[in-house]
Amino acid sequence: MDGFKEYFALGGAPAAAFVLAPPICYRRTSKVESIPMTKRTPVLSLLIPLLALALNPAAAPAAPQKAAPQKPATLSPELRTWLEDVSPIMTKTERAVFGQLRTDADRTKFVRFFWRMRDPYPDTAENEFQKEYEERVRFADQNFGHYSPKRGSQTDRGYFYVVLGKPLERTHYTTQSSLWPLELWFYKGAEEYGLPSYFYLIFYQPEGLGDFRLYSPTVEGPEKLVIPNIGTSLTRSTAVNAIKAVNGELAGASLSYLPSDSGGGLASFSSDTIIASVRGLPEKKFSDSYARNYMTYKDYIETDYTDNYLASVFQVRVFRTGGQSFLHWAIEPEKMNFATQGETIYASFEFILRLEDGVGRLVHETAEEIPLRLTPEQYRAHERQRFSFQDLLAVAPGDYKALFLLKNKTAKDFSSFETRIVVPPAAGDGRSGIGTPLLAHAAEDVPEAQRRNLKAFAFGGRQYLVGARDEFTQASTLEIFAQVLNAGRVLAGTPPAFSLSLVSLDTGAAAGTFPMTRVEPDPGDPSLLLVSGSVPLKDVPPGYYRAEVSLRAPDGKTLIAENGNFVVLAQPVPVLPWIYARLHGPFPGPEHLRVLGSQYFLKGEYDRARDALERALAAREDPGARLLLAKALYGLGRHREALDQAGPLFERGGDREAAKVAALAHAGLKDWAAALTYLDKLLAEATEVPVLNLAAECHLALGHNDQALALIQRSLSLLPDQPALRTLEERAKKRPEIR
Repeated sequence: MDGFKEYFALGGAPAAAFVLAPPICYRRTSKVESIPMTKRTPVLSLLIPLLALALNPAAAPAAPQKAAPQKPATLSPELRTWLEDVSPIMTKTERAVFGQLRTDADRTKFVRFFWRMRDPYPDTAENEFQKEYEERVRFADQNFGHYSPKRGSQTDRGYFYVVLGKPLERTHYTTQSSLWPLELWFYKGAEEYGLPSYFYLIFYQPEGLGDFRLYSPTVEGPEKLVIPNIGTSLTRSTAVNAIKAVNGELAGASLSYLPSDSGGGLASFSSDTIIASVRGLPEKKFSDSYARNYMTYKDYIETDYTDNYLASVFQVRVFRTGGQSFLHWAIEPEKMNFATQGETIYASFEFILRLEDGVGRLVHETAEEIPLRLTPEQYRAHERQRFSFQDLLAVAPGDYKALFLLKNKTAKDFSSFETRIVVPPAAGDGRSGIGTPLLAHAAEDVPEAQRRNLKAFAFGGRQYLVGARDEFTQASTLEIFAQVLNAGRVLAGTPPAFSLSLVSLDTGAAAGTFPMTRVEPDPGDPSLLLVSGSVPLKDVPPGYYRAEVSLRAPDGKTLIAENGNFVVLAQPVPVLPWIYARLHGPFPGPEHLRVLGSQYFLKGEYDRARDALERALAAREDPGARLLLAKALYGLGRHREALDQAGPLFERGGDREAAKVAALAHAGLKDWAAALTYLDKLLAEATEVPVLNLAAECHLALGHNDQALALIQRSLSLLPDQPALRTLEERAKKRPEIR
């Protein structure tokens, strides 16, 4: 089926209302693109399933595990040199991801990301950090490799030079009769990365031979630096005295790399801490957030985006509405880049959401265009606020990996985020408890006419204004909301006494306990309890806090509790983002049912897919949903019903995917000739391996061996590696032709 792709249109209406709060209202066009599904190549004994797999990749074997990291020896000389050069400043995540890349194009793209994320001034044409670092590597190669078979930058001295740069002082002790050749380096440290204000390093040539290596005051001790006299016992004390006779500063450094640490004649463990801090600098100093999801998003990012990874904050949550679970999210880019045309300030975004289940099967993938058009007045009114994209999606129960990708097509920058989400089963499964609380800046009543509609972070007729960063000021009011699942089971006759407790994460001290003032059942789900309240933060000191929602028994015992963290800022900066959120129709509606039907279909849960899609079609005719229904019916083995759905679609509009389903359905009914009527039409327009293979099997079933062999050979010429087809070829050669 290699060369056979499936397209699903997952999503909503062609035009949807978006609310920009506060206080501006916009409309945007929501476009959900058809996305090619992942290609899979099964090894099967029969070929009918081959085309069926093309129609539903979920039925194929699970995707293979990631290959082992690529060995540097397989890299091109240029990339191998680059990897050696940057190894001292590469994080573990970056190294692991680079090792997984299989093409030089992907590796070169990664290199551009690597330097871009270390550029201190991205708006300038020159990458100052890259230039400085490459100068350090050149200096190290020229000056530190004389006594080593390795490049100078790969020696101990080279490593610390490229990581830390030129020392404040570098003193050579190479002609002292009492000491082995050594160098004393003195640095100013960066306290924010765990380094002391000032520290030493010593490199020495053991026994006066080979390369200079880093000296450890703790492991080796001053004795290693001193040339022993024949017949004289060398002790720690005599070694320190011998070094002190040369230089007192050097003697102190031989005991501790920390200038303020006298050591009392003993080697200090602080030296090992300093060395460890230097070696751990990449993890502390450089953000590798771009690398964590690189393998997932690299195929979605064009070359002209690769220099422009933009840090963003994401909040992703699962809430239940009307008995259905929805994924809610908020995306806040670090900055927004706009272009201008006349009086219009604009930017065009593309949003991609991808869900994979626990075995790597694609469950949902959608792309959506988001055009923004602002007047100068609108821009000025909100230019100090962060921008927040918020939306929701109906999701089937399961454990998923979710990838979020936001591309600014105007500025050619992008943000990505990958996380695991767990969607609980439907109500009544016996689970109970409080969901993770939602922290918001405000809660507004939704107009009565819109209460049945759905929007991100809106529950029980109230719209919660959420910031992904969970940052507040003392002038803010903390709004908190939580859902209690299977509330009847939780309460069990106990009066609903919910409370909110604030605890300082800095000191562990309680900052107050407050009642949750609103406790009410969800109007669309009697098993769900909605709990909310608010707390002014004017008396809460700046710092980090935990907000805990709990249900307490009459005796004060905590029955259930959940918490979320937030921060109160010291500065009165704008914390409420500028929210761009989509308004959806109510649930259950065709918009959400089609999405769920597609997810169930891709999960291989054909009964549930059929139910959701039939409900969607009962509300609104939709050719895409009808095609999915035909596929689900085929997956259930209901070939006649699948044919009834797919056949008219092909006859009315010539839909190729409908023709494939119809062909499969006829084959499932062993009506080989009828299947060929569809397959011949498909092959007249385009050559596809799965279609060739199914046509070959149909001809073989009819006894048309010559025609079957011709199709088989044609397929193998396009895709030689088809063991199942080779088996079919042998069968065709052995069977007599039916005339």
